[in-house]
Amino acid sequence: MDTRKFSMNYGAYLGLGLVLISFTVYILGLEEQKSIIPSLLNNFLIIGAIAYSVTMYRDNLNNGFITYSQSLKIGTSVVFFASVILAFYTYIFVTFINPEYLENIIKIAEQEILNSDPEISDEDLDLALSMTQKMLQPQWMSTLSVLGGTFMGFFYSLIISFFVKKDDPNFIV
Repeated sequence: MDTRKFSMNYGAYLGLGLVLISFTVYILGLEEQKSIIPSLLNNFLIIGAIAYSVTMYRDNLNNGFITYSQSLKIGTSVVFFASVILAFYTYIFVTFINPEYLENIIKIAEQEILNSDPEISDEDLDLALSMTQKMLQPQWMSTLSVLGGTFMGFFYSLIISFFVKKDDPNFIV
């Protein structure tokens, strides 16, 4: 099995797990409570999935050996494919499941701006809110979700790869 297909399979599992967490948070109403628990769950799931998938690749498909660069590539690819699935879910969520979600974010942003700077002019407030609205378009949210998720996966993979790498002693550089 090549690394792309392997990464797609494990990325699909991770992506579905992240979607399940996100949907559960929505059902339980935790996003309005500004709870840190969903973020912690997501990060622990991502870290665990990277470590598990790289270890599975090393032990089952690569004769028990994996280089740092192979591990980094697989970990980042797994999270990339998971991010694509999560971005697709996010698009569906904010477009069809809960379209008022974005309106609520804009209202919260307006309150936070007014709380941080009560003397802000109406022009500056409108400018800040229009920029926020532009970035909260579903297609931008999805794109930034993939980019941010992939970067985070790369960062986690940098660290995890250090611990799971196992060089083949028979391989001569």
